[in-house]
Amino acid sequence: MPHGDTLVEWRLRALEQTYGQADDELAKDLNWLAFELRRARAALTEIITLANDAEDPVALTRLRFVANRALGLYEVTDTLKKDTSAGD
Repeated sequence: MPHGDTLVEWRLRALEQTYGQADDELAKDLNWLAFELRRARAALTEIITLANDAEDPVALTRLRFVANRALGLYEVTDTLKKDTSAGD
């Protein structure tokens, strides 16, 4: 089965094909939402990448966890949830 990120993009493309081709408000709203979703996912992916290069291990772990919570790129173990939720 493809990775969750791939499944999100496939579903988004299917929605765009089905509903985004018309010249009505629904199509405009859907295309805007698809753009915003892709932009947010790209930003979060960049945050995870930058966190991999930074220095403070505690802050970086939390930063990765927060971005991953939105992206779902990595599986989160119960131990990691407990370690990173202390600051929430």
